[in-house]
Amino acid sequence: MKKTLIFTLTLMSVATALFAQKPSKGNPTDFHPTNVEKFDLKVQTSGSIAQKIAKAWEQQSDALASDNRGAFFDGLFAVSKGAAFGVLGQGGSAAVSATFATLTAAVKSKKAEWRKVVQKESSYKKKLFMLENIDDFYSNVSNAGALDPSGLSFNGFACLQQRGTDTVLYVSCSLDTSEVALSRIIRHSKFQLHLDTLVFNPTLCNLPNDSARCFSERKPFSFADRKSISLGLDIEITSSWINQAIQMFDNVQLGRFSVSVPIIESSIGTDGKFRYISGADSNAVDCHITGDCFIVPRSYIGVRDEQGVYHDAWGTGQYRASMTITETCGITKEFEKNWKADWKCRPKRSTIGQDMARSLKQVWNQNSKSWICSLTEAPIAYTKQQIISALGFADQTGSPQGGQQNGAPTGAGGGKGGAPKKQ
Repeated sequence: MKKTLIFTLTLMSVATALFAQKPSKGNPTDFHPTNVEKFDLKVQTSGSIAQKIAKAWEQQSDALASDNRGAFFDGLFAVSKGAAFGVLGQGGSAAVSATFATLTAAVKSKKAEWRKVVQKESSYKKKLFMLENIDDFYSNVSNAGALDPSGLSFNGFACLQQRGTDTVLYVSCSLDTSEVALSRIIRHSKFQLHLDTLVFNPTLCNLPNDSARCFSERKPFSFADRKSISLGLDIEITSSWINQAIQMFDNVQLGRFSVSVPIIESSIGTDGKFRYISGADSNAVDCHITGDCFIVPRSYIGVRDEQGVYHDAWGTGQYRASMTITETCGITKEFEKNWKADWKCRPKRSTIGQDMARSLKQVWNQNSKSWICSLTEAPIAYTKQQIISALGFADQTGSPQGGQQNGAPTGAGGGKGGAPKKQ
């Protein structure tokens, strides 16, 4: 695959609706930038990963020399133990979750209706996925085998969610290149990820999840009413390949990763946002990413040399990634006690049409060396210019003003990656 190739897939009928130039039928004041929501799922690559693996492989190959064979296996046992303890330690830490109030069985009254509505809007789930397989988990073809880790270029994921140009969620995780993690790649064909940055804005999140109204018409999230948020991120990696026996494997799951973070009021910064930056002393919560994944199997290809002799060879590895964002919350006793006031002040109908238009595309960004799959959602009544303006672009040519530049978020406040400056 040529790296200079820009690959774009757009759902044409949907994109036509999203970017239709018809004027909004409602009052112009009905337009709210926060009703335009955009998700960017990024798969990152790096040329330095292969060098680190090559160095680790060289060190372990030296240990396999006949006079040091025992030391190699002793080291294998020791590192494997450390890897196991590391995974358990992460899991134990990440298993902490917020305590939620349980909605009890409802009685036959208006309160029963209120309970039903509140329970429904206390959870949100969004699945993001790459449109097409990504062709290069490795940067080079191999003659060593399907699981040869040399040339590995994959370097983790990032996800940015925005309302207009404001950041709702930004998460970035890179390939774990610690000694233990590199040993797992070489000795077990499995890799781990390291959580670098997590930014979350409760006031712009999708809770309460009132699908009957646009975001601008909803009651914003309140810790006084909802107590806390449980934020969950789940990443799944699948692969397709063909082996030397001409057996084909399609969309096989190789592994999963997850992040579980309790967002409580005391963990919110003075700017109203939750932030975790790996290694920072200011972190209010210790966050981790758990799970592991097999490295992507290379497809058997075979090649002929200049003399026409056929040689075994394996490709660069084809894979696909998806991410599921989950948000859940409960209610406080005080909020339940004052349910009548909440029920009375709820709007009875939306002033903006609820038909949503969606645009989905996947591109290779040469500057950031990453694949980016973007999903944009907006009320179908909005014009193309309104949507472009909400996303921070000056005109239809797409000159960025406050969103992303060269496909890479900016201004996360530290760590690897970042988030837009309006956050």
